Amino acid sequence: MDVHKGFTEEQVAEIGRIKRDPLAFLKYVKIEEPGQLATPYELWPHLVEFYKALETYPLIDLIKSKKIGISWALATHALRKILTIPGWEVLEFSKGMVEAQELLNKSKVIYHYLPEWMKQWTVEPNSTERFGFKELGSQISAYPSTEAAGVGKTAGTVIHDEADFHEFYEINLSHTRATVADTKNGQLISVSTVDGTKPDSYFQRHWKAAEAGQNGFKALFYDVWSRPGRNQAFYDQLVRENEMTPWVITKNYPRTIEEALSPITAVSCFNKDVLAKLWNNAAEPETRQGFIYILCPPVVGTQYVAGVDVGEGLGQDYSALTIIGKQGLMSEVAAVIYINTLGTDSFAYEVDKLCREYWTPLLVIDNIGIGRAVSDKLVQLGYPRLYSQEAEEKLKRGSSITGGEKVGFALTRPNKRELVMKLVERINNGSLITRFKPMIKELMEYQLVKGYPEPTGRTHGDTVISLILAAKVADRIRQPHMAHMYLGGQMIW
Repeated sequence: MDVHKGFTEEQVAEIGRIKRDPLAFLKYVKIEEPGQLATPYELWPHLVEFYKALETYPLIDLIKSKKIGISWALATHALRKILTIPGWEVLEFSKGMVEAQELLNKSKVIYHYLPEWMKQWTVEPNSTERFGFKELGSQISAYPSTEAAGVGKTAGTVIHDEADFHEFYEINLSHTRATVADTKNGQLISVSTVDGTKPDSYFQRHWKAAEAGQNGFKALFYDVWSRPGRNQAFYDQLVRENEMTPWVITKNYPRTIEEALSPITAVSCFNKDVLAKLWNNAAEPETRQGFIYILCPPVVGTQYVAGVDVGEGLGQDYSALTIIGKQGLMSEVAAVIYINTLGTDSFAYEVDKLCREYWTPLLVIDNIGIGRAVSDKLVQLGYPRLYSQEAEEKLKRGSSITGGEKVGFALTRPNKRELVMKLVERINNGSLITRFKPMIKELMEYQLVKGYPEPTGRTHGDTVISLILAAKVADRIRQPHMAHMYLGGQMIW
């Protein structure tokens, strides 16, 4: 079948030139801006670089500022491919179907404004999710980021738009990477502003690996100044408009890649500079069984306390154990259990086992609700040092302890506020540190809502709860007297 039937020789030659040179296509491109239809395409300097990168690199990771023309460039790139290469498939993934359809629609808008001689093919399919040309057998397909999106599809070009906001980006990328690997001249492009609520996300780690030359992708970054006309006055106005939400600026309009990739800390109850330092010094712990994290092995001379927050073990809220080691005035998170798929009995068994490794520290459990099941199991296992709020209150009143007092601590709303604010003081003054990244992230997500500290992340601050319970009894630790050795009546050690 002659796919160019009806075209003149000059037109066929022009299509060939457009296929070879993306910049040759741009003179025909018009886009739509708010309040402006059929706007001539402006080829800003960074877009020239981006188009050249699209022609040079089969695998691209791009972190960008908002509103610098990248989405229109991707839409132009996708349309040029299906206009000039018979049988070419473009897959476009976005956060949801609406967002994916919006990117696809940009290609349709560009096509609408092309000269008539370029529009001789039958537009089929032509829906909000598919757009292509019948005679060429080429098309663009839009997909939301779901676990199964794009599975089994073959494509020449794959675009992950705003990839850092995709719920299943890592899974999708594994599928689509294989897809383009099987296509001659295949290409995969991941583009996004940074989702500051997900520090150290897979997309961000993947970009860093690309920059380090470790995964075959070309790492690109376009800052807030990429768009002509933006100056310091423009930036200062953004800052004034977002005075209460400064992270909006650093994530959507970054000036440097360091700023783009820095974790959000401004919303936290905790000092942002302290949290940034903790994040930068976070460790890769020894991991056991996929959910036990050892940051500091047991050390002679260090004393330990521990706290437990219990989830239901159904894949939602996490159960967490935090063990704190203390030497002198300094405390540090030494070990963590962090999992949301263990039942209460199995979780209690793992808590008992790990705590005994750290010489049976005093253990505080939230005994409201399901936490009682774990404390009961620990009693059954014979764990020897379980904190009892009831026993402590009896001692304060001068009452006798019977041994039958309820184990654990009632983490009521007022109690929780008090303990979190005490934790804020400890973290901010540096007397308590943690190098466990999920915990640091949860600390970042704690903010004051009408004067009450609330977790704003998806994990509900589970490791922070176990941390505040352990910190509650950390002050009870007193450094033991040093042992000494004497020889002939003289101290030698």
